[in-house]
Amino acid sequence: MRAAALAVAMLVFGFIFGGTLGFVVGGAGTVTITTTAVVPTTLISTETRLTTVEVTRTQFITSLVTVTQTVTTSPQPTVGETYSLKILEVVVDMVSDIGHDYYIFMLEASYKGGRSWNFNILNLNLVSDKGYKYSIEFSLAVRKLLGAVELKDGETAKGQISFKLPKGENPSKLIYEDKLRDIKIELTDISPPTRQVSWIYLAETNVQSGYSFIWASASIKTPGAAFYSGEEIEVELSIKYSKLLGNPDSITITSITVDKFEIVKIDPRPPIILNDGEEVKIKLVLGAPEEGYEGNLKITIRA
Repeated sequence: MRAAALAVAMLVFGFIFGGTLGFVVGGAGTVTITTTAVVPTTLISTETRLTTVEVTRTQFITSLVTVTQTVTTSPQPTVGETYSLKILEVVVDMVSDIGHDYYIFMLEASYKGGRSWNFNILNLNLVSDKGYKYSIEFSLAVRKLLGAVELKDGETAKGQISFKLPKGENPSKLIYEDKLRDIKIELTDISPPTRQVSWIYLAETNVQSGYSFIWASASIKTPGAAFYSGEEIEVELSIKYSKLLGNPDSITITSITVDKFEIVKIDPRPPIILNDGEEVKIKLVLGAPEEGYEGNLKITIRA
């Protein structure tokens, strides 16, 4: 009876204290789970007294099993962080590539929060109205490239990026996606280009007159070759008259025009009188055309 009572007590003790479960938190991203399992083991032994009686004893052996589970989590933006991306202007180059158009975006990126934003233009993609996605393609018409920059609380960065789209496709959606930090910004309200790019290489002169000889040459003073619609281009024009037999002692420059370009300023203005052997230097300020143009400036002088 004592043996049976002892067996029952041990059985109750095992049920009360045998099923414990513990958690041990390991390093960042790792959870260690420790369980205590109860494994019953039956031992049979025989004791001999005045009479032979078989007594069954139940013994409990506690086994400790450790299970390690690794949980990987991606870093999430801190609550209260604000990532802002705006399109300030769209310019298109439709003349430098026969099969493609370059769309140039002036962007403004800003950040507010307790950490920082590692803004990277390689996370930008442009989706066309045909549903195709394009990565950044550098254009020589870009003025101020927006590169990789770290923005802290309240900081802003401005600059240009460009994409190369086949002729006939137009921008539909600009996407910034940083999968590592779970940041995604989609801009669907893309306005049509407000300006186009013209490429100017040299200045040509053409004199239309019945007198000989009138020499004319021109040089572009404004640096660069790519100009956006409405931007000004400064040109210096030189005109010289040399009298030949039968020609007058002086001639009059009646007009100066530039093909496809508007003359914003001209100094001195025609009519300009040139005597034999004289040379005049004229300053021209030209406005780049609304539609893109590629080639030389073609200046016509009439006398």
